[in-house]
Amino acid sequence: MRGRVGVRAGALALVLTAALGGAGLAAEDDEAGPSILDHVPAFAGVAAARDTLADRGVRFSAFYFSDPRANLSGGVKRGTTYSGLLSLAVDLDAEKLVGIEGGRLHANMFQIHGRDVSERYVGNFMSADDIGARPSTRLFELWYEQKFSEQVAIRAGQMAIDVEFITSDYGEAFIDATFGWAGPPSENLPAGGPAYPLATPGVRLKLDPNENLSILAAVFNGYPSGKGEGDPETRNRHGLNFEIGDPPLAIVEGQYRYNQGEDAAGLPGTIKLGGYMHFGRFDDVERGSDGLVLGSPGSNDHPRRHRSNVNVYGVVDQQVWRLPGGTDEQGVGVFARAILGPSDRNAVDLYFDGGVVATGILPGRPRDVVGLAAAYANFSPGLLKADRAANAAIGYGRRPHGFEAVIEATYRAEIVPGLTVQPTAQYVVNPGASVIDAEEGAARRLPDATVFGVATIVRF
Repeated sequence: MRGRVGVRAGALALVLTAALGGAGLAAEDDEAGPSILDHVPAFAGVAAARDTLADRGVRFSAFYFSDPRANLSGGVKRGTTYSGLLSLAVDLDAEKLVGIEGGRLHANMFQIHGRDVSERYVGNFMSADDIGARPSTRLFELWYEQKFSEQVAIRAGQMAIDVEFITSDYGEAFIDATFGWAGPPSENLPAGGPAYPLATPGVRLKLDPNENLSILAAVFNGYPSGKGEGDPETRNRHGLNFEIGDPPLAIVEGQYRYNQGEDAAGLPGTIKLGGYMHFGRFDDVERGSDGLVLGSPGSNDHPRRHRSNVNVYGVVDQQVWRLPGGTDEQGVGVFARAILGPSDRNAVDLYFDGGVVATGILPGRPRDVVGLAAAYANFSPGLLKADRAANAAIGYGRRPHGFEAVIEATYRAEIVPGLTVQPTAQYVVNPGASVIDAEEGAARRLPDATVFGVATIVRF
């Protein structure tokens, strides 16, 4: 849509499962599931060395994500891409190393390679490939956390917002990036917000008044690559800019967990409610500073400016059936999420996603996961009005679509603990609404697209 609602390679966030157990790419290592080093005899020596270092307070972890993906029909054109991501992380236990109880230093880096299928072939903004990003070797997170008690912890350093905020445990089963770091913040915030592959300096406070309730609050530098023109991933190519001093991004989230534990009367679930506010200035998506519709004849095409941007959201995860005699995770769960923001400064002003996930219900496959999910992103009416004016100026009279949607079906099979293979099919409705074809100099509507891929995840 005149390039303002378009593909942002890899920055739609990425909360993907590194292994069975629901840990995301940016998730904490102790929640990330089994390691192949513990289950393949040839790696026994490496596992023993890893465990010896961990006992002394130095914990290493890694995983590799391999993702060949093809656009089979529709979109910009047919084609196939390969994306790969190597993650290396180290956690230092401050108590074991220097005697500071409750302290932890964490750092991780990415080696990203390959191409993004959405950018090259599909043309949608809810990226079909959640590790798609500019090829680079970059530092991601570097932070120190201090726990003052079981109820209070503070984390400071270079952090990513999509590690802890606006997440769904069941949504992490899916490959499309929007089921991790959702479409609205990725499209509406500067540089897509402090989410994969761009982290930024910040401070996070976590309060756990009791075992069922958590309150998280954080403040991040609001421009992960600093202010400027061009691709933000290129401006902060190696994650070493450590930008500070820009208008901040603040977020608060409350999390309530119910029916937890073996003696619970019902099935477990989680409700999350929150909101974020960016204190920078935002372009109006419809009107210019002269009051005319952007892209219309006579418009100066300089958008009006607004102070700050606020979005609110809610997330629900609920197990609806548990496999008789199975583990707590085995059964069927559903999730739903909604995000809402003002339509004058947000290209995507309303968003919903949700789905169903079944874990361990197939005979003989106790750790496999099957899922079906859908996401809907509504484009601001003002943005559509401006795009219609821009299209009319080049002789294209058709109205752009008012939304983009995606449906994903996935199956994650555990080959051995620490190694999973995940075929995924996605159907993209109204990719990008409409685009301008740079070669022909005219807008055209993209047909619905069908995307297929097989991701392989190895956790070391």
